[in-house]
Amino acid sequence: MNYKSLNITKHLKHSGILFLIFLSVACDELLIIDLPTDKTATADSTKTNNNNNNTGTQTNGNGQTPATPPCNLIQYSDSLFYIISDKEDVKIKPLVERKGEYGAYPTGMEINESNGEINLTKSETGLRYQVYFIPKNTSDTCFTYVTISGVDYLSDIYDLSKNKKLAVPIYNNNPLLPIPGIGKTEFDDGPDDDDNDGTLDEPLPGQEVIPQGLAISKIDGKISLDVTVANGVFGKTPKNGDSKKFKIYYRIDDNSKKSLNRIEIEVYYYDSGADVPKDLKDKIEDNKRSQYLENVGLRYARIFRLPRKPRPPKIVIVGRT
Repeated sequence: MNYKSLNITKHLKHSGILFLIFLSVACDELLIIDLPTDKTATADSTKTNNNNNNTGTQTNGNGQTPATPPCNLIQYSDSLFYIISDKEDVKIKPLVERKGEYGAYPTGMEINESNGEINLTKSETGLRYQVYFIPKNTSDTCFTYVTISGVDYLSDIYDLSKNKKLAVPIYNNNPLLPIPGIGKTEFDDGPDDDDNDGTLDEPLPGQEVIPQGLAISKIDGKISLDVTVANGVFGKTPKNGDSKKFKIYYRIDDNSKKSLNRIEIEVYYYDSGADVPKDLKDKIEDNKRSQYLENVGLRYARIFRLPRKPRPPKIVIVGRT
């Protein structure tokens, strides 16, 4: 996608307050900025994703919600999808294909911009995406939400001196959902043929992270960060800025039928919170804003080109215990 520079001035009247937005950007990814119509609007993160309304919302050319029913020009067969094949790409298409522009926020979904086909296998799993559609020859924007099942970890600064020692996996983009199938689910899956269908769908030997020092529970995916430091992941004496990437393979006993899944994480070490560079703190905050999308009614919606990519999660360990 070519780089573009946009200069936008827009007066928005919201709850009696006049907003002046001046934006000048030159980036290569898409951000959908939403302002709720109602201060009482809340996220639906306490509900399971397969109960989400999948009809989306439409705004007209001047950014205000029309009196017509919600936009139903973009719809998929469900709002929650599982990867159930390790050997070939799993793809889904909109129920009705329409001409226009398709895309998704945050970055990580593999979506065909022309027909809205989503390649689930090549997309980042464990995230909830806002999928948009702009019908041809219009400036209207339709939205819907699609979650690709899997786990994520919260990008954050974990201060061991404040007893913040566990990085807990988040299932299906909902922190309130437990990891299903405890006892049958497996994190840090190795080359063993544990599903009795040969080794072609198993990670290659040497890919497991526990032997590398990452203290992850094979049962529930929780990472003990103090033990990880003690295991020597950053050497005998960790130094400010030490970091390491890990790719965690896992199988969850849910509707994915224990198909092999994976997530890459970045783990950092610093002596204190003050030592963490500002640019890394900014990336962490940006990841947090990208992880949990509120399903609220939209009054104003515009698409701007700004980078938002919540992967890989950035786990910053501060201090030693």
